[in-house]
Order: sequence, then C-alpha cells, then structure tokens
Amino acid sequence: MKTIVIKTVLILFITVCSSSCISSKNYANRVKTWEGHDVNNLITSWGPPADVYTMPNGNKMYTWLYTNDGYITKRYNEYLNQIEERKETYYCKTTFTANANNTIINWRFQGNACVAFK
Repeated sequence: MKTIVIKTVLILFITVCSSSCISSKNYANRVKTWEGHDVNNLITSWGPPADVYTMPNGNKMYTWLYTNDGYITKRYNEYLNQIEERKETYYCKTTFTANANNTIINWRFQGNACVAFK
C-alpha cells in the first residue's frame, strides 16, 4: 500500500512539475538575461555558435541550433484498423544580435525544444 501511495505522489509531482516548471516562457526568461551582456561571455557559456552573420549595419547575429532526431510514436487507428507511426523531431534555434561593441541587443528563438526549467 505504501508503495502505491509513493508512486501516485511521484506521478502527480512529475505531472505538475512538467506542466509548470518546464516551458518556452522560462526559456525566454533565461535567454533574455543575456541582453546587455558581452557576446563573448555568451560564447564562453554556450560554446561556439553554429552560424555567425554580419549584418549590413555592422551588427552580428550569432545562432545556436539544437536538434534531436526525436522519437517515433505508434498508435492503433481503430477506424482504419491499422497502426500509425509518426516521427517527431525536436529543435531549438536561438539567435542573439550583438552591436559593434559586442553587446547583446536582441534575441529570438524558434522551435519545439526551446524550453527550460523555472
């Protein structure tokens, strides 16, 4: 009985934490903290970017890309009487813009894997 209660509490904790602790809003809050900082500190923390683009005005865009082949989901479709497979790929592309003084002035991200803990 004690094991069942512990498992139930653990499942509830994981469910609540995954729905409120991990989100793209938290990722945005983390990325936003780099605004106003030197891009060299960001590179030291995140590692080398996947791409660097120099804009016509001299600003530079630094892009990091995370990809994961994901997983394959299978489910039975009772209407078609067959098993369906679907592959999900996860990615997060994060771009910071730095001015000529190497100060981060802007950022943006896109993708379904751009999430962070609170």
